[in-house]
Amino acid sequence: MGARHDTTVFVEFDPLRRRCIRLAKAGQYRKAAIALAELAHREQDAATWVRLGVMLQRAGRAPAAIDALKQGLWLLRMGRNARKAAVVAGLIERAQHACAA
Repeated sequence: MGARHDTTVFVEFDPLRRRCIRLAKAGQYRKAAIALAELAHREQDAATWVRLGVMLQRAGRAPAAIDALKQGLWLLRMGRNARKAAVVAGLIERAQHACAA
């Protein structure tokens, strides 16, 4: 008998994640950012902090967006993910430039 390979993809049915997606798709960026902030504090992963930063930017909250992006950047650097860290650093630079304008 050969090894069985399961190709089924498990989708996490986290209600908070679903709410974030639903609100963002509806254009309710401020409410989506509130849900993402809760998720970011719970998960403490770089991707969620970066998503929060982008959502805050869409909601017009540039200073808070920069703070969230900086947290994501720090987590990426701690994980030694230089490529993604460089992308987030660029996002921060653009957000700071937009905030100053």
